[in-house]
Amino acid sequence: MTQLIDFKTQVDLENFLGYLQQLITDCALFIVDHTDSTIIYEFKSTRLNPSISALSKQQILNNALDTGKFNFKSANGSSELFCHRYNIHVSDQNFTGTLFVVQLLQQIETTLPKQSIQSLSETFHSQSPEMQRMFSIIQRVAITEFPVLVRGESGSGKELVAQAIHDYSQRKNKVFIAINCAALNANILESELFGHVKGAFTGAIREHKGVFERAAGGTLFLDEIAEIPLELQAKLLRVLETGEFTPLGGEKSIKANVRIITATHRALREEAKLGRFRQDLLYRLRVIPIFVPPLRDRKEDIPLIANFILSEQQTIFQHTPSLSNDALNALIDYDWPGNVRELKNTLLYAITMANEKPEIELCDLPDEIIDNPHIPSDLMIHTTEHMHSSDKINKDMIRKMLIKYDYDLNQVAKALDMSRTTLWRYRKKFNL
Repeated sequence: MTQLIDFKTQVDLENFLGYLQQLITDCALFIVDHTDSTIIYEFKSTRLNPSISALSKQQILNNALDTGKFNFKSANGSSELFCHRYNIHVSDQNFTGTLFVVQLLQQIETTLPKQSIQSLSETFHSQSPEMQRMFSIIQRVAITEFPVLVRGESGSGKELVAQAIHDYSQRKNKVFIAINCAALNANILESELFGHVKGAFTGAIREHKGVFERAAGGTLFLDEIAEIPLELQAKLLRVLETGEFTPLGGEKSIKANVRIITATHRALREEAKLGRFRQDLLYRLRVIPIFVPPLRDRKEDIPLIANFILSEQQTIFQHTPSLSNDALNALIDYDWPGNVRELKNTLLYAITMANEKPEIELCDLPDEIIDNPHIPSDLMIHTTEHMHSSDKINKDMIRKMLIKYDYDLNQVAKALDMSRTTLWRYRKKFNL
């Protein structure tokens, strides 16, 4: 019997989904609407093989995925997965559906050579001079074994730089493993880095191989390196100095055959002065520094990146909308404090708000971009007129419809000839 989870509001469901995404780092989530058996929500972790997510989606559509273990084989190896299936109900939306949680249990990688490598311009979707200079450094450092420290703002693409170095290196046919040091507490992080033997601590019921061992022959990327506690910094320094590590609770040292790449958004020299980062470790890691330019310093790349992000969503949204000139100009005028990650999230929002229109308009963008003071006033006037005169939607109309249908949002949206998402946006705008 499939377990039922009852949510009072849509917000409760969204909060639950966010919790799952943080709790299970290697997973894919799907929600199927019982009324028409369509997938209305889809999430896949960046650390999960995209092919696994695609296979899971297809099995769900074929009604072939149920609770239990299943295996996935590809050219790069095999994966053992587990599917959890839950019936869900959202009271305020009168919605019933099924939540599928696909979790990676074990991944066995093979070392088949990669057929081809994209040019760095294609990988980063960039033609800007700032990025071209960075590409030159990547190509030169990739053929060495020197430690690399990647510096850049959050969302700027530091992991993509690390992956590019690996792809252009002599280790390209071996494994690339990325660890976010900020996402794990000190005890778990130490075990994840160096592994542990059975009985090393309470709950250690079996041996666990750390990433230094699992990445043997390949590349280990340690993201947010500044967040590692000082005691672990000392152990990491010893690995870099001796080329060996010892699992927690173990007695035998193991040779560490990995290429180390680290990344941070912090200024490590300042962190060292403040006593929060070991200076000797900084010198070991910062042999080759690489700085990733923020998106606001390379705005000529925004159209290229945006087109790529939109094309990626075709399988989910069944179409690829284009950007209107007004919308594109608004994206270019915005400063993007969250960099490429923020741009991607913005475009996903815009596609949803566009509601299958062939073109994303200015009014489909988030408020913080529409309200950007750099957008010309005549353009803002045009957008406001479009939303209120073209669509003929105003606060009084929304309020009357809500009262008429006793706040049944499905009925209100149908009466106004709009999606529930669009209705939600108007309610938020008018504070209803």
